[in-house]
Amino acid sequence: MRGFMSLSRSWMFLIFGLVSFALLSCSEETVDNIERDTALNIIRANKWFDVVRTVSVSGQADVSETLVGEGENLEFKSDNFAYVFAGAGQTRSFPYNLETNKRMVFDGRTYEVQESIIQTVTRLTLVNTEGSIRTTIVFRRR
Repeated sequence: MRGFMSLSRSWMFLIFGLVSFALLSCSEETVDNIERDTALNIIRANKWFDVVRTVSVSGQADVSETLVGEGENLEFKSDNFAYVFAGAGQTRSFPYNLETNKRMVFDGRTYEVQESIIQTVTRLTLVNTEGSIRTTIVFRRR
């Protein structure tokens, strides 16, 4: 009986050591990349139909620009371009890069993602603040 207990104890230590090693080898970067990849899959999964960019300057009226209007849709593609498809085969594109699940470069400007992309799939809000200028882009799905 004593031999069996020492053998099973050795196996338990071996298994515990392997599990500990596996958990310690997961770095924070690995976890961040998993979240980023999940967020990328979510924004690429469907089309976005209502996209509005609003520029706010302190002391002035907000200026809004519709990037995707009626009859158009936007798709984030894996070539790091967001394509706006309009009627009659017309397209225009914006370069993008989702650096982390909380930061995106869109059309040359770095934005902070306001929502948790992983939890919210119907709305994506990007905010960039440079001095007294605040630029907000809101993407919506139907």
